[in-house]
Amino acid sequence: MTLAQKLKSIARNGVIGIVASALLHLSIGTVILIVGGEKGERIVSVDLHMYDVVKPPVKFEAQPPRFVKSFDLAKNVDYTPLTTARQIVFARAQAPVPNAPVNNAPASTGSRAGEGSVFFGALTASTGASDLGWGLPGGATSYGRSFGVGGAGGWGAGPGDGKEWGPNFASDVENTRSGGGGGLSAMRDNLISSENFEDRFDGFIEVNPKNKKDIRGFLNIYQLEYNSSKLEKSPATGWDVVDGQPSWNCVPQALPSLAKYANDSTKLRVSIRGTIRLDSKELTTVPFLYMMGFQSSVRYTKEEARNIGNYLRNGGFILIDDGNAYQSGAFNITARQMLKDALGYDAVFERVPNSHPMYTVWENFSAPPSGEDMMRYDKRVREIKEVYPYVEAIFINGRMVALVSNRGYNFAWGYWKFLPTAAGGPYDNTRQLQFGLNIVVYALTQRGGIVDQNRTKIATEQKR
Repeated sequence: MTLAQKLKSIARNGVIGIVASALLHLSIGTVILIVGGEKGERIVSVDLHMYDVVKPPVKFEAQPPRFVKSFDLAKNVDYTPLTTARQIVFARAQAPVPNAPVNNAPASTGSRAGEGSVFFGALTASTGASDLGWGLPGGATSYGRSFGVGGAGGWGAGPGDGKEWGPNFASDVENTRSGGGGGLSAMRDNLISSENFEDRFDGFIEVNPKNKKDIRGFLNIYQLEYNSSKLEKSPATGWDVVDGQPSWNCVPQALPSLAKYANDSTKLRVSIRGTIRLDSKELTTVPFLYMMGFQSSVRYTKEEARNIGNYLRNGGFILIDDGNAYQSGAFNITARQMLKDALGYDAVFERVPNSHPMYTVWENFSAPPSGEDMMRYDKRVREIKEVYPYVEAIFINGRMVALVSNRGYNFAWGYWKFLPTAAGGPYDNTRQLQFGLNIVVYALTQRGGIVDQNRTKIATEQKR
């Protein structure tokens, strides 16, 4: 069959299909119309009833609040004072002796003749105090109950205890002190001394420029507590004090003896606040850190070494005292390694020359005094007898940050006076304690240290 024949057949069949489909639908529609339809019309009746109209349920919509009274964001509150103002008037007291002079109280003859007294927060001077720069310019006389010694009218006053006479003001009191400015030089003029900062700092010192032995202030001293390899054990007779002690506290009486000597010999009040660890956050405010050891090695972490390094770089000072007096010992080696890990290339150990100011800052020394290295030797304690006629230090930007003693001063401070005769004792430790105090004074007075930073803060505040 050709293509033309196929097309013709398809057209013919299509027409036939369409016609057949139309006839089928027409037939079905006719049948439905005839069978399913109803004849005639149908009337349907519907009863109507009346119902009440019911309203739809009320929909709740939140409305914004309407304020009856407007609010003021900032009101001026009027506070009624609970106290009434008083006017203080100084009046001339009735003296038993006519025209009695104001400064008729005799000067104190005790050891604290120049201290003066405190009355209502004001520091007053007695005879001789003006030479030291303490008290009011020109000297002043206290009255009433005094907390010092030598002030007229206070404890230690002359006859009558000053109770029958008062201040003799010839005219009205006038404040001649100008406000602001002055820095540290204005501290004494503003009646400010080291006692004002005890609740704020861990150390503050004032040195009389006319007399280096006249030092005042306070120091909260801390002992470094670290992990050691073992508890100490007495290697021979005369070293029994270390039995059962951790290395960081091998001679428990060393630091208390130094503090007692400082308190008895100067007006620098030294208080032992306890121990502090290498990972302590309070380490940054400690002006003087003391570390002792004997034969056990020092254990520390990288974080602890980094912490002690930050402390030393930012004004801190540490005294490392080897009680074994043996540079080849475990404590000495590991303590030095701790400083190397803490300071890196800055950890350069230099022998302190005998001309260094540390030797003359308070008591005069031509060299560091002898210690365990020269006074006692036992081959059961130290394999080789070594003498170290020097101390070593690490300096950063000219400031001494660490002092390392190989001389065993902790035994000298805390144990020499109690050595039994079988061990060659007792020994006089006065020079060793004096040298320890020299180290303390130098550490507190050197530029860039934590105490010097405290003084800078005070000077800045006084200039405001």
